[in-house]
Amino acid sequence: MPLPPELAMIDWAFVGRMGASLTGIGLLYFIAWKMGLGGDPRIADEADAQQKARDGLYGFEAVDTALDKAGMSALLRDAESRHALIFRVGNRFVARLVPGTAGARLDQALLTINLHEPDLPPVILNLGDKAQYWASGLRHIPDA
Repeated sequence: MPLPPELAMIDWAFVGRMGASLTGIGLLYFIAWKMGLGGDPRIADEADAQQKARDGLYGFEAVDTALDKAGMSALLRDAESRHALIFRVGNRFVARLVPGTAGARLDQALLTINLHEPDLPPVILNLGDKAQYWASGLRHIPDA
């Protein structure tokens, strides 16, 4: 039995390749989902921020912590007045000591910290009422 003219013009090999490609994409998505890749990680609380600082910076023990309201970053201070910045790059968190040469700008409740690292953009923290206190502390960072 011959195919109707509108079905005879279809390239069935192309349709098969397209179906196999879509199946492969779906399989990769499923594997990534099962591995826990992607997502939208946040800093849950001060203890979580302090743990991330300990994991990323050897010997850093925070005595004061300020969390960004969205949970995307945190600013911590230790007993020696060193400051650590925890922030998100992609879906992972990075910890950096804030050098005395870092640029900090306060705009009401927003504190912008520029570490002057070529691969890292400035980090904007929404600290609310604490922003002015932390901006002041960044002016008194000891030299490393």
